[in-house]
Amino acid sequence: MSETENRLLSVVEHWLPRIEVAGIPSATAKAVIARAGTWENWLATWSDEGETHARMAAEALRLGHRVTAGEAYARASLFYHFGQFMAFDDLAAKAEAAARKVELFRLAAPLLDPPGELVEIPFEGKILCGYLRRPGGKLPAPLVLIVPGSDSTKEEFPAFEQHFLKRGLATFSLDGPGQGEGRSVGPLRADIAPALQATMNILAKKPGLTGAIGLVGMAFGGFLALRAAAELPSLKAVVSINGFHDLGALWDAFPQIYRDNMAFALGGGDLRAKARTFTLEGASPVGMPALILHGGRDKIFPPSAAEASAAHCADATLRIFPKGNHVCNNIPWAYRPQVADWLADLLGARP
Repeated sequence: MSETENRLLSVVEHWLPRIEVAGIPSATAKAVIARAGTWENWLATWSDEGETHARMAAEALRLGHRVTAGEAYARASLFYHFGQFMAFDDLAAKAEAAARKVELFRLAAPLLDPPGELVEIPFEGKILCGYLRRPGGKLPAPLVLIVPGSDSTKEEFPAFEQHFLKRGLATFSLDGPGQGEGRSVGPLRADIAPALQATMNILAKKPGLTGAIGLVGMAFGGFLALRAAAELPSLKAVVSINGFHDLGALWDAFPQIYRDNMAFALGGGDLRAKARTFTLEGASPVGMPALILHGGRDKIFPPSAAEASAAHCADATLRIFPKGNHVCNNIPWAYRPQVADWLADLLGARP
C-alpha cells in the first residue's frame, strides 16, 4: 500500500465520525472518500463536491428557497473544510480551500434557522471572527461561547450549536488565535483568555443576551477552555470535551497525522518545546463549575488526560464514556445533549 493511501486511511480512521456528525451524511462522505482513492486526490475531490453543493445552493436561492440554500451553502462549506483540514502537502492549495470554506459559510449564515450574525472582534491590531446565533422564543438568552480545536473552525459547528439553541441558549462560535480566520493573528497559543475577554466585551453590547456565559471547548479547544476559564471570572461554567492536561507529556504517543497537524497549528519550529507550553501544570486552578467529558477509546488524548484536567478544577464533574472515540463523535447522542442540558440548567435557559 502506498504512503498516500496510508495517509488517507489514517485520516478516515481518526476523523470519519467527526465528518459525519458535523453534517455530511455517512454514505456521501464514504462516496467522496472512495472517489478520492488516495491521499493525493483528497483535497481536490472534497473541493469538487463542495462546488456541487454550492451550485445547488445558488440555484435554490435563485428560486427563493432560502432554507434549502442555507443548508446547501453550509454543507458546501463543510466539504471544503474537511478537504483542507489535514492537507499539509500544498499549503497554498490548503489556504485557497480554507478561504472558499469561509466564503461559502458567509453566504450560509444569514439563511440558517436561526440565522448567524457575523461579529468581528478587534484583537492585537487584527480581527477575529465568529457567528452569533440567538434562539427562537424568549429573549434575552444566556450564551454558549464555543472554542474550536487545533484543526476545527467555527464553520464546523452549526449542528453542534443546535443542541444549545433548542434549549434556549444563544451560541457564539469563534475562530481564536491560530484557528481558521484567526491564523491572521499568528499560530495557536496556550493563553487565549485575552482573546476571549475581547470577544465577551463585544458580545456584551449585543441585544438579546442575558450576560450569563458558559465556555465550551472541543479536543484541543477543551484544554484552551480550561486554561482560559481561570482568567475569566465572569464566566458561569466551562466544558472540556476530550481535552488534555499536558500536551508535551503526550507527544511521543501521537499518531503521525496528528503530529503533522501540530506542526501546522503551532507554526513549525521546535514542536516538542512548544507542546510543553500547552499545559495546565502551574496554571491557576478553575474555580467555576466544570464539566469534563472524554471518550474511553480516544487514540489521541487518553482518558487519563481528562482525569488530570478534572483534578485541576475545584468543582468538576467528570464523565468518561467507555465506547467513545476522540471527542465521542461516534456517540454524539450520548454526550451532546448532556453538555447542552448541563449548561441550560446552570445558565438559566428558558427554552
